[in-house]
Formats: sequence, C-alpha cells, structure tokens
Amino acid sequence: MEKRKTLFDYLGQVFMLFGWIIFILNIFCRIFGESAKGYSPMFVLGNEGLSVDIMLQFFLVAVSIVIIRYLFFTDAIIKTLSITKRTIGMIISAVSIIIAFIITFHWFPIDQWQPWVLFFLCFIISFFFSVLIITWKERMENKKMEEALKKLKERAKEE
Repeated sequence: MEKRKTLFDYLGQVFMLFGWIIFILNIFCRIFGESAKGYSPMFVLGNEGLSVDIMLQFFLVAVSIVIIRYLFFTDAIIKTLSITKRTIGMIISAVSIIIAFIITFHWFPIDQWQPWVLFFLCFIISFFFSVLIITWKERMENKKMEEALKKLKERAKEE
C-alpha cells in the first residue's frame, strides 16, 4: 500500500528535479558557455553559470513536469490507461512543455536543426538514465520487501 502523498512530497519532487536540471545546465555552461555566449540566453553569463531568469524558467519546467507526472501517474485523473500509455503520454507532454519554453523564451534559435538534435539527444540520454535509476530503486525496494517477507515466514514457522 502506497502512502498518500502531501504537498510537501510534490515540492520535494520539484526541488529534486530542479536541482538535477540546474546541475546539468551548469555543467553545460562550464563546457560550452563561452562559445555559446551570444548564441543562447542560457549561456548569457558564459561559463560563469546561469542567469536568474533562466533558473526561474527551469523551475517552472520542473513544476510543470511534476504536475503532469501527477496527472498521468495517479488515479485522480486517469484511471483506465496502462502504465505504458501513461508513460508515453507523460513523455509527449513533457517534451511539448519544454518545446513551448524553448520557443517562448528563445533558449536557442528554433530555425536551426543542430540545437534541436542536441535537445532531443539530451532528452533521450536523461530519460535513459532516469529509467535506469528508477529500475535500480525498484529492485532495491523489492529486495527489501522479499527479505522482510522471508523473515515474517521464518517467524511464523517458529511460532
């Protein structure tokens, strides 16, 4: 039985996602910042880091993704879709939100194909690592549950 989540659980998810986004973007700033300084508002400070405006925009991205995750993975809204369809819907929604931010805030020139290829490559890599982490976490939790069940069965036999 899963514990009922509170607003603080969702805020924790927002800040965890936001932290990862900012961490990755700061790495990109260190690597590409100076060469991309005039190319994208994300790199306006060169390799010195991110502007407050960019960080606030990515905070809104994190909030948006946590909201769509809630919509797709709780039974509050969608009750009949399979996990696969929910996952696909969430991915499409997340990509759509990020594309809307790219266009609205001019994160990179939208008329050039190279930034789009890099964006989708980064998204695919991030998604792949997210799936790996979630799978690893689930296996660890299942292992703990199996060990606890084994201990319960042993205690039951002793009684």
